[in-house]
Amino acid sequence: MTALLIPESPLQLLPTLATKIGLNEAIVLQQIHYWLTKSKNVRDGRVWVYKSVNDWQKEFPFWSKNTIDRTLKKLEKQQLIFVGNYNKRKYDRTKWYSIQYKTIAEIV
Repeated sequence: MTALLIPESPLQLLPTLATKIGLNEAIVLQQIHYWLTKSKNVRDGRVWVYKSVNDWQKEFPFWSKNTIDRTLKKLEKQQLIFVGNYNKRKYDRTKWYSIQYKTIAEIV
């Protein structure tokens, strides 16, 4: 087996979702969903995951920080994710993300 074939956790993607919202957006949205299933961060009745762009780049090393930031902004503009800030320190600008599952159900 070659070292480039699944020696680590793969990213998952539904082609139907990628067709509707964009490839990068579908990949990031799926990854947010993955982390939400593991998260215990509940605020305002919603489960959240928090990550900085630097954190996201560790998961997506093949994208620039600008690409990741632009993709997250597109997801927010399409109203597919909620973006919040529940950080304890005012200077901490790490964003919190949750998915608007109702919107996704309407487009798929």
